[in-house]
Amino acid sequence: KRTYEMHPAELNELVARAIETFRYRFERERAVVQLQQNGDPPHCWVDEQAITLAVINLLDNAVKYAGSTPVEVLIETQAEEIQIRVRDHGPGIPTSDLKRVFERFYRSQSRGKTRGSGIGLALVKHIAEAHGGRAWAENAPDGGAIVGISLPRREPSQRAAEGSSLRRGADASIDSPERADIVARHG
Repeated sequence: KRTYEMHPAELNELVARAIETFRYRFERERAVVQLQQNGDPPHCWVDEQAITLAVINLLDNAVKYAGSTPVEVLIETQAEEIQIRVRDHGPGIPTSDLKRVFERFYRSQSRGKTRGSGIGLALVKHIAEAHGGRAWAENAPDGGAIVGISLPRREPSQRAAEGSSLRRGADASIDSPERADIVARHG
């Protein structure tokens, strides 16, 4: 269990910091990462360490399964949410695994000997939900996978009203029996 400390933050800076933290791994794997932003610069009410950890896990997953293919990170501000999408250009996610990739310890049988414990995307899902958002995965139409999180946009007055429900959600364990549906989009 973890209690998240929500503060106003600029999401672009958090994502850029996560990419910089992960830069050595990109260099070692000879992968190139590109950060893009669509929409207004997103300011969020988040736990900075948790969101940074979520982005690092998304980046790790992309490099783990796609190797040295390019990785694109997109921050898109929409009317009611802000999305952080990490796209690789690897083989994609088998359709049968799309709904299960966020389960604790789930490992796709078709991936062979990929390192890791299967906890990274479960943690990403937990962090997204603790922030009132969601995690999702899809295959890109032209190959590769897109895995991301969506965070709700909140005005300052909404933050105060929703603060108590966010704290309750943030105190939930990854093992919590209450599970929100994961939206699996098919390309």
